[in-house]
Amino acid sequence: MAAATPHTDNPFFPPKQPISKKKSDPRIQNLKLEENGEQAKFNRTTSLYSKSKEMNDKRMKKRNLFGPSPNLSFGPKALMSPSTLEPEQNYLKMFDPTHQNLEWQSKPQNILIIKKPHDSVVAEQLKEIANWLIKEKDSRVVVEEKVLSEDELVYDDDFAALTLPKLSTLIDANGIRNPVDLVICLGGDGTLIHVSSIFQDQCPPVIAFHMGSLGFLAPFSVTDYKSDIDNTFAGHFGLTLRSRLKCQVREADDSVEQEYLVLNEVVVDRGIGSTVTNVEIYCNGKFLTTLLGDGLIISTPTGSTAYSMSAGASMVHPSVPGIVLTPICPHSLSFRPIVLPAGIELKIIVSSESRNCSPVCSFDGRYPITMSKEKYLRITTSVYPVPCISHQDHLSDWFNSLADCLHWNRREMKRMHSYGPALKNKE
Repeated sequence: MAAATPHTDNPFFPPKQPISKKKSDPRIQNLKLEENGEQAKFNRTTSLYSKSKEMNDKRMKKRNLFGPSPNLSFGPKALMSPSTLEPEQNYLKMFDPTHQNLEWQSKPQNILIIKKPHDSVVAEQLKEIANWLIKEKDSRVVVEEKVLSEDELVYDDDFAALTLPKLSTLIDANGIRNPVDLVICLGGDGTLIHVSSIFQDQCPPVIAFHMGSLGFLAPFSVTDYKSDIDNTFAGHFGLTLRSRLKCQVREADDSVEQEYLVLNEVVVDRGIGSTVTNVEIYCNGKFLTTLLGDGLIISTPTGSTAYSMSAGASMVHPSVPGIVLTPICPHSLSFRPIVLPAGIELKIIVSSESRNCSPVCSFDGRYPITMSKEKYLRITTSVYPVPCISHQDHLSDWFNSLADCLHWNRREMKRMHSYGPALKNKE
């Protein structure tokens, strides 16, 4: 099948201008436009030097293929250990994940507990941890408002009388978010994704206890929560910085309609339509390809072991800077998943030839937004990762999760048959 080309009637990009016989460097053409104060327009002949409103931004010119340097402050009190940092250079500093250690500027005081909803076992564990933090650690325990109305907490007379009044809600009566120094997750991978949705900028350090159905992102056992939380308070654990994608739904005039940071993936699918999804993919302003299929998954390395893996993509370690582009049931069998550098900018545009004018994009499985030919999706790597506390180290935790949760390369060994006695009888 021949490679698809972008349609010339696309409202976001004007049609090609006639090419003069005298060839010149596209970069020089763009510079002349800037000098004359004219707005440079997208031209597919200019490849990576193509100009749009965003490409005119000076920050866009400094885009690094390895992605932006992550913000190394995590909430009010946590930050990356100074031993990891070196004096600023004029180039991007790649941190060795082995030396990404947690350090507190002062003792963490405000502890947010996020639990798996509608689970009585998790609710009992929350009560135990909350009592221990308040009585033994003199901490302020913060929960979501909906947790305070759960039956397991309300109808426990002792807890309701002694501990429940001491719990603070994440959002106070004035609509202001209370400060959070550390997040304790009780649940599975969905609980950690929920934490990411709550903190759409700086995220405090997260210690995740496995109490869900899978627990790929939750390396800690709740049976040892006291020693694990003590070691967290002492800063004895390392950090895995899980990158997020900054996803913006924009109008044709470049105004931002919605913006989300996603930990796993953003998905563009055909929605309720029965026809195939037909979208154009641009990388750094350059036309990449056209997708004809059920949809497209753009995932982080963390999300590579979720929906993206189910669609046939490779698993990527969370410390590898990259963006995974995975088609869902593509019309062309040669359209295989690829891993792109973390520093690129992706644009997903509904093709002008698409018969399905209302594909849907969702963000970590939430917030569905119906697309149109007058909107486009812009995706870059965010500077705000989710700092997850490592149980052993960033490599051991990941491979243990592959083995325990996904049973990676695990097979049952058959009993070896011996043909010795049979051969002797035959002789």
